[in-house]
Amino acid sequence: MRVGVVAVVLGAAAIALSGGPVFAALCVWLNPDRDIRTFFPGANSYRTEPRAPSREQVAVIERRIGARLDPDETEFRFYRVQRARQTVGTVLTHQARGRFGAVQVVVAIGNDRRVIGVTVQRHREPTNLNAASFLQQFRGKQADDPIAIGTDIQPIRGHDQSSHAVAFSVKKILVIHDVLGR
Repeated sequence: MRVGVVAVVLGAAAIALSGGPVFAALCVWLNPDRDIRTFFPGANSYRTEPRAPSREQVAVIERRIGARLDPDETEFRFYRVQRARQTVGTVLTHQARGRFGAVQVVVAIGNDRRVIGVTVQRHREPTNLNAASFLQQFRGKQADDPIAIGTDIQPIRGHDQSSHAVAFSVKKILVIHDVLGR
């Protein structure tokens, strides 16, 4: 059994090294305690709700984001943040492709369906993607907003591709939340 798993992993690595298609991997929420304290003061727990979109929902999401979902995006994890047994918001994560590798984005969404905050939990880009001046632009955004570099979001100077990866992740997460989050 282990040999088969290794072969699959090596096969994916070989495709990536050969210049073949490379897809974003699922993104695990690495720092829930810190992020809950930051975005939802007073909240103390969360529960995970897996959501798998129907074909119709996938078509709606893809139309609204103007791109196809990655092949591994068949289920999304909604982290429902709780304060005194009441849901105060939701966290979703997404892993995008930056210029220098994976960019893992965490988006906190309020019950009003607007962004409370964004953080980049991991990346290899040569700039600080967690610059407050950049991430604060996402606050209050909702799924119907453009959320596009050069439209309503200004990039980090000299790092358009990295900035685009974050902006696309936020847009994608908001649309997924809008379509599946009810």
